[in-house]
Amino acid sequence: KAIAAQESKYCTRLIISTDSNQIAAVAREYNVEVPFMRPAELATDSANSIDVILHAMDWMEKNDPVRYDALCLLEPSTPFLTSDDVNQAIELYKDRNAIGVLGVKKVKDHSIFVAPIGDDLNMAQHYEKMRGNYHTPRQALIPEYTMNGAIYLAAWDYLKEHRTFHSRRTYAYIMPEERSIEVDEMLDLHYARYLVEKGIVNINNWK
Repeated sequence: KAIAAQESKYCTRLIISTDSNQIAAVAREYNVEVPFMRPAELATDSANSIDVILHAMDWMEKNDPVRYDALCLLEPSTPFLTSDDVNQAIELYKDRNAIGVLGVKKVKDHSIFVAPIGDDLNMAQHYEKMRGNYHTPRQALIPEYTMNGAIYLAAWDYLKEHRTFHSRRTYAYIMPEERSIEVDEMLDLHYARYLVEKGIVNINNWK
């Protein structure tokens, strides 16, 4: 992510928010600024990510004379984002005069087929959602998309006021499955390594 942001035409400052000296040291190796350490109360498993973002924004407003138009959040759990992705997302933001842009991927399982299961394993809610669509080919269903966690972009003032990247003027930057991998557990990491080993993801993009 650091390399993708640094090679982008548009990112003017790259910082990391962390409470870990080890992570901070690695970030500096990649020329990422560590202008502050994240407070302990924002470094727990229950901490809200928007509070972490707002803390960083508040620090920058107090310590940086430059005023920024937008903030782009690049979470480390989606490692295959490229500089072209960053550039295209920002260009979409500018071209649409958007409030925000979010990285998304096409979902494999249509929402018609997804529903809660009852405590007794009853699938009545699936029946209600699928009723009338039993014989509809999957290819005929309108494609659906979900956020892939790769890129979150929003206007600075909007983000501070509304505490969200979402709005009626937020647009989707569609990314392919292989660059949308989120590494949240070991199985995801194994899959990511497999994609690299098979050449499906070209790591030369980040060298």
